[in-house]
Amino acid sequence: SRFSKNYQERTVAFMVQLIVFLLAAAFIQNMVLSTGFGVSVMLRMSRKRRNILPFSALLCCFSVLTTALCYPLDMLIGTSVTAKYLRPLMIVAVTALLYMAVVVLLKKKFTALYARVSRMLPMAAFNNLVIGIALIVNHQFALSFPGAVGLSLGACGGYLLLSWMTAEGMERLDNPDVPKAFRGLPATLIYLGIIALALMGFSGSVSMI
Repeated sequence: SRFSKNYQERTVAFMVQLIVFLLAAAFIQNMVLSTGFGVSVMLRMSRKRRNILPFSALLCCFSVLTTALCYPLDMLIGTSVTAKYLRPLMIVAVTALLYMAVVVLLKKKFTALYARVSRMLPMAAFNNLVIGIALIVNHQFALSFPGAVGLSLGACGGYLLLSWMTAEGMERLDNPDVPKAFRGLPATLIYLGIIALALMGFSGSVSMI
């Protein structure tokens, strides 16, 4: 039916837009906040496969908890001009409190786990994806509480998928047949650009029937 077709097209368009935003955030994030090209969180984690899953799990926890705690607070501060300036400060404050609570909990109750993930905790908590999702909820998108949590889970799931794809690509790019001028970061940028082009190919009118 026409309704079913329109619903499917809107669903595909929304998912493609989410993945495109995720690709940009996952790759560009922290390039300025860290120390320059080649040290973004995604590229750093992709170099060691054993770090991808624990970091993605931490990222998911912080993203979902930040969104869940900020959602009711958004209702309290309202939609005034002052509230728009308070929202970023509120989100950062919530993230900082969550980070401190997680550090204290892991240090006291799960010392072995804390030793394993201590270096990842700051990168996972104070991350553009975590803060960005909380910022766009009820600002760029009007979402219910389950929808906000689902958006956080979906973004982190997409980050995990993209990290694995990047790790696979970086392994295959480590090849002597690759020209010297393109080895390392240039080849990685080209690879991610091809992925972005492939995802953009789904941004047109798509019918699932």
